[in-house]
Amino acid sequence: MDYPAAFKDNIKSLLRDKAEDFFSAFEKEPSGCIRVNPLRKFDLKSAFPGIEFTPVPWCADAYFFPSSFKAGKTAAHQGGAYYIQEASATFPVTALNAEKGDKILDLCAAPGGKSTQIAGKLDGTGLLVANEIVPQRAAALSQNIERLGIKNAVVLNEDPRNLENRFEGYFDKILVDAPCSGEGMFRKNPQAAAEWTQNSPDICAARQYEILNTAFNMLREGGVLVYSTCTFNAKENEETVQKILDSRDDVVLSPISTEIPQPELYGVNASDEVINGTVRIMPHLTQGEGHFCARFVKTGESVCRVKQLKPVRNRAFEKAFSKFCSDYLRIAPSADLFFGEYGYAAPEDCPDLDRLKVLRAGVQLGKLTKDRFEPSHSFALSLRPEEVKNVLNLAEGSRQATAYLMGETLPCDFDGWALAAVNSAPLGWGKASGGILKNHLPKGLRINR
Repeated sequence: MDYPAAFKDNIKSLLRDKAEDFFSAFEKEPSGCIRVNPLRKFDLKSAFPGIEFTPVPWCADAYFFPSSFKAGKTAAHQGGAYYIQEASATFPVTALNAEKGDKILDLCAAPGGKSTQIAGKLDGTGLLVANEIVPQRAAALSQNIERLGIKNAVVLNEDPRNLENRFEGYFDKILVDAPCSGEGMFRKNPQAAAEWTQNSPDICAARQYEILNTAFNMLREGGVLVYSTCTFNAKENEETVQKILDSRDDVVLSPISTEIPQPELYGVNASDEVINGTVRIMPHLTQGEGHFCARFVKTGESVCRVKQLKPVRNRAFEKAFSKFCSDYLRIAPSADLFFGEYGYAAPEDCPDLDRLKVLRAGVQLGKLTKDRFEPSHSFALSLRPEEVKNVLNLAEGSRQATAYLMGETLPCDFDGWALAAVNSAPLGWGKASGGILKNHLPKGLRINR
């Protein structure tokens, strides 16, 4: 590729005698990577025998895969068994060290790779608030949260400044994967290189500094914030970090865990001084498009006045929903929220959402239809097969799995609502009668083959 001259000059200044190694690496085919969804209990290698998956060193659930594997074309992918994610992009969540019970904000979350990775670490506990300011990207984020079966997430479409006062001092951990000049995307997306200008890093750095200051005000005392970009420019990386440290007396850089492969393995040069608490992943030193990551801890006091969500009661809905659960499930979730005709199971630690642009709050369970409960597709994807009484288990790549994804009916030996699943990943609902399962997969998700 013919990269912008100013970009090449910046790389040469950054890497000096290693710059040619960088550009040589950028000419090679990028590596594909998938991250297995821990919420699905999915066995990747048994589902795809014969495919060579190589572990990503800094993310226990992530694997490089060969170009012959069409990762986005499988039933398991549609069922949220894994997420296709650039390998370098998995590092910031590893550095965040999300733990069960944490309240976590992913402030610039679309399309959802890092949010869904955080959710896997939380394992259904605590709270994940995933926010995206751009409406179309927020919709894609919400869809990925749904596809991976995440129950404890709230998806918002807000300007970060609107969240600052609302959530002051609230979160245990915050991820800011900030909008950047996207130099790490040049190899995969030539359009990103074409749109880059010499002023792009300066414009982005100013915006990143503003977003970070907003984010720190939402972090509790002792809380962790990880800042990341997919760019190589020091203005957006080390210089933005230093600007934060110079302007705030309530945050410090924090060393990234020694259990993670050390920065000198992936940094600018093994001999260069690496700022403690920051990491660069560079494409000429390891597989990946490149990422910058810095880990902060907030030392100053924070005052939190966040109110909790008050559950809403709908007795007619509850009665019909309780009967559905008794007839077809082995669990009994509760309905806490109602928007229009639909009932939702909100996250256990859900804050008050009044006057916020909410795209998703927990799981949409379903709606009442003539006093009967009709389950939503979102509800199907939130369930594990062992939680459902009637399950139609389909094999990856089988004719039956393809038929279900095409919206066709299938034979079965039970009656009533059933969950179609492939390799422990739920695909959607069906309703059986007379030995035939009528397909309830939404038409917009059906495939054509």
